Amino acid sequence: MQKCKITVLKREFYKDLADQYVPFPDFGPCDRMKEGDVFITGGPFGNECPKGFCDMAWMAICLQATTLAGGGKVFGLDDVHIACCNDGIHPVVFRLESYVDDEKLPF
Repeated sequence: MQKCKITVLKREFYKDLADQYVPFPDFGPCDRMKEGDVFITGGPFGNECPKGFCDMAWMAICLQATTLAGGGKVFGLDDVHIACCNDGIHPVVFRLESYVDDEKLPF
């Protein structure tokens, strides 16, 4: 079954923005994901949010992930795409790529 493999490439942090806009101390890079973490989309069509994946990050990249899971191309390029979540203070950058596993379709 075709799915999308999502790998965490980088966690960014903009301290100057955090100092100006975040009202609590000890704010830093995203603490939900780490560089090198790998997630695989799921569901009967291979296009559902991976377990343990950040909901807000999924909303930002789900169109590209779903396109790759369905065998399509993002911007007409190969089966790899770089995307990021839309958090302006501590965004996470992902590598999305088509992924095929041996799992059979459930129908």
